[in-house]
Amino acid sequence: MPHPKEEKLPPLSGMDFLLGGCAATCAGVFSNPFDVIKTRQQLQGELMDACERQKNPYRSVTKSIQSILKAEGLAGLQKGLVSALAFQFTMNSVRLGIYQTAENYEWTRGDTKFGTVLYSIFWGGLSGVVGATIACPLYMIKTQIQATSHGKYAVGFQHNHAGTIDALAGIYRTYGIKGLWRGYPGIVTRTAVGSSAQLATFSTFKDLFVQFEFFRESVAITAFAASMFSGFFCCFFMSPFDVIATRLFNQGVDSNGKGLLYSSVWDCFKKTLHAEGLHGLYKGFVPNYWRIAPHTILNLTFWDQFKSWKDLYY
Repeated sequence: MPHPKEEKLPPLSGMDFLLGGCAATCAGVFSNPFDVIKTRQQLQGELMDACERQKNPYRSVTKSIQSILKAEGLAGLQKGLVSALAFQFTMNSVRLGIYQTAENYEWTRGDTKFGTVLYSIFWGGLSGVVGATIACPLYMIKTQIQATSHGKYAVGFQHNHAGTIDALAGIYRTYGIKGLWRGYPGIVTRTAVGSSAQLATFSTFKDLFVQFEFFRESVAITAFAASMFSGFFCCFFMSPFDVIATRLFNQGVDSNGKGLLYSSVWDCFKKTLHAEGLHGLYKGFVPNYWRIAPHTILNLTFWDQFKSWKDLYY
């Protein structure tokens, strides 16, 4: 017989991991065009001074869309979609699954509201690091494919992969398993900061909104509203690290697999700041927000909706 004070712990559900991945994949279809634009804006004028950066085909979101359509057609706006969706599913099934498990066990709850925020930040960051560690090769391939263009529209190093599988196989054959995790510190830093900001603020705003009767009547509306605010904070804090991750992953490498431009996250930060100023670390901020905001809204709204359906039928 169990002790009368003993509480039954919630089971660890594989469904929570699956739902996180499915939600992110659904959102990724809509946000990928802005991810392509963001990637190219982050790479244009890389380590160039102001005079060299004057002419570029991606100086605004509108100009970027025009340039991509002119150079590659409509398909150019969905470049790297396969690797992007594979990354989203892999990373977020782990990230959101771990975070949901922490919430199920109330590990994200503190004795005070401030304590709850700190625990949410910790679990958001930890879940992001684990997810990014597993999905790192897919993010690298996504970045390299999205950066690929031709002529005056080409920015950064051009890897010219035929596709996701071709890229993964080619890198493995040439550089071994280590080559698939090149630039790993960049994505870990990026995802830890972004995931902490996203999940902590999403949980905080959701708890705030459910105090009002209007939001209590709809899971989708509550998640949508919380996601709007969460997306802004995620973009603001993550953007500099996103630029660094993009550049670390896209740079060319020597015969030993070492980067030609940057040796570390700190090295990339210093060189970018010195050559391009603070603006360089926030390159692509507008398309990044246009990517993150709807992606966060769709991802977390799908996630909450899927969870409500799971609770209803399981």
